[in-house]
This record gives sequence, C-alpha cells and structure tokens, in this order.
Amino acid sequence: MKRMIFLATGAAALLAFSACDKKTSDDLKQKAEDAKQKVERKAKEAKEAADRQIEKAKPKLEELGDKAKEATKDAQPKLEQLGKKAKNATQDAIDKTKQAAGSAVENLKNATSASPAGASPTPTP
Repeated sequence: MKRMIFLATGAAALLAFSACDKKTSDDLKQKAEDAKQKVERKAKEAKEAADRQIEKAKPKLEELGDKAKEATKDAQPKLEQLGKKAKNATQDAIDKTKQAAGSAVENLKNATSASPAGASPTPTP
C-alpha cells in the first residue's frame, strides 16, 4: 500500500511536472516570438531612420558634387599650364644635355689633336 501511494504520488508529480514543463515551454515560445517581433520592429525602425538620413544627405552630396565639378573646371587651365611648363623644362634639359655632350666631344677632340703627333703611346726606356 505504501508502495502504491508512493507510485501514485510519483505519477502525480510527473504529471504536474510535465504540465509545468509544457507551460514553461509555451512561455518560452511566446517570449521567443515576442523577442523576434521586437527585433524585427527595431530593425525596421533602424532602416527607416537610415533611409531618412540618406534622403537628408542627398542635397549635400549633390552640392559637394557640383563644387567638385567647379573646382575641376577651375583647375584644368592651371594643370594645362603646369603641363606646358614641365614640357618646356624637359626640352630645356634635353637641349642642355646635348650641348654638354657636344662640348665634351669637342674638348676631347681638341685634347687629342693638341698632343704631339709622333708621340708613341708606350713610354721609352
């Protein structure tokens, strides 16, 4: 009899526990669903806020783009002028190099023609 009471009590406890477990499981499912909805709502709000900021920034971006175009137009003649100066400087450097090479060749010719004609390239003993 004691054993039957013990088994009945155990069975009742198991039924109560499983009912409690079911309730806990349902509560957890509900909490998970609530959390999912909250995350979705926050994500939607964040996207909407980002979209508003993008729309708010578009005029500034267009203004900066226009300023950049103007700066490019202003800089183009200056860049062309600098390009011409660089080209002229390069040509001057080429000309001076040619002159220096020609002068060196002339100096070498003059130095070899001024040496004695009958001189032997080997020293005499």
